[in-house]
Amino acid sequence: MSERILQVSGLYAKVGGAEVYMHRLIDALRERGLCVGVFGGSPEVEIDEEETCVIRRPDFDAAALIQDEAVSEAFVAFCDRFRPDLIHAHNISSFPADFARTVRSIGVPVVQTVHEWGLLCPNAWCVLPDGSVCEGGPGMKCLQNGCESNYPFDGRILTSAILRYNLTPRSFDRFICPSQALARDLGRHGYPGLVELPYWAEQGEGATTSANADRDPDLILFLGRLVREKGVEYLVRAMPMVLEKRPSARLAIVGGGSDQERLEGIAKDLRLGDRVVFHGRVPHEQVQSYFRRAWVNVLPSIWCENSPVTCYESYLSGLPMIASDIAGLPAMVVEGETGLLARPRDSEHLAERLVEILGDRELHGRLAAGCIEALGRYRKDDHIDQILALYGEMLESASRKDAAQDASGPGHSLLDEDVVGILDRTLREYTRIESWAVGMKKHIDWMESKEPPSGFARLVRKLKG
Repeated sequence: MSERILQVSGLYAKVGGAEVYMHRLIDALRERGLCVGVFGGSPEVEIDEEETCVIRRPDFDAAALIQDEAVSEAFVAFCDRFRPDLIHAHNISSFPADFARTVRSIGVPVVQTVHEWGLLCPNAWCVLPDGSVCEGGPGMKCLQNGCESNYPFDGRILTSAILRYNLTPRSFDRFICPSQALARDLGRHGYPGLVELPYWAEQGEGATTSANADRDPDLILFLGRLVREKGVEYLVRAMPMVLEKRPSARLAIVGGGSDQERLEGIAKDLRLGDRVVFHGRVPHEQVQSYFRRAWVNVLPSIWCENSPVTCYESYLSGLPMIASDIAGLPAMVVEGETGLLARPRDSEHLAERLVEILGDRELHGRLAAGCIEALGRYRKDDHIDQILALYGEMLESASRKDAAQDASGPGHSLLDEDVVGILDRTLREYTRIESWAVGMKKHIDWMESKEPPSGFARLVRKLKG
């Protein structure tokens, strides 16, 4: 295949599984001889090279949730230079909602690998406050159900989510889903051209299988971001119950994030001491040492997980898993084959499952063998073959169409232009007023912290009512 393929991600750096996958895919496609470019965003770096364009912008900009001319202009200019025959988008939720139409405007086939539930939910959890899975689809129900308690959002974010939900399926041609659960949910909402394709287990990065004789039968591992949706709190709260049955058990938490300080406080309140150790972020080459030593890898997620990279790493290491029974996890952590399942948000049940596997060499050995056997379903060459076959199918289909007619389809209606423009103007004005109000509040607080003349103090009190 001699066509030029452009990979697109809202975040260029390898900050999460979606970005790591994209960079691995780029390398794999180049190994197959394809010309691959990449366009992304970054809050830290800016790159302008022949095959790479990274625009510097914040991860979140409330004033640019709908449109961002700088992003659109940079993307179009890079496409004019790189001349892609096909565009492969990844996680672009940090780009404005209207970016989907900008991608469509290039006039080439577009496929997106959907790495999470963000197209169906304003905070990407797709879980109701009580922990039950939501049917998805952003709208007033998100506010009526109080879903902002899971992860905060406001009317602006919800508005942009609704717009993205409507524009994306009309702007892109195909959608790759790494899990059956995500493919099912997108299909329910009318997303076209769905392809179920899990990631692959990355070989050659120091990952090795390890017999349970070489493992620590008391060592529990969590590896990932320390954010609320990962459910690490429930794992930490399970430890006192685990220690009652197995006093020698230990939990190693590898990773960092916004929830780390709170989690450390919970561990301290529970007086877990050195039974729970926060190792922070570690270089990738050191991660494998944890996979080789641990007895079990725990994924206690409380949101809709898709196809976590840590599952594939566990497969490679022959490390059994305990995961929440939610969304895409049961397909990866198969009960009794590659691991055990626990009820999400249930520390007591999680503790029971941990006690069940700790020190049990027969169970551990059977699950470890299942992990190794599962590798056959996630081969890199098979994955790339399917990606290339999809590219070829899309390019062949596009060659049979009138490009001009395709580019002026429903994703580019005048109604879209009006709605997008009005919403963008409204949200920018809202953000400007909000910024002014916050600044004024800070100024008043500062003035009140001083000892102003009594007349000014009375004026301030009057203004505040």
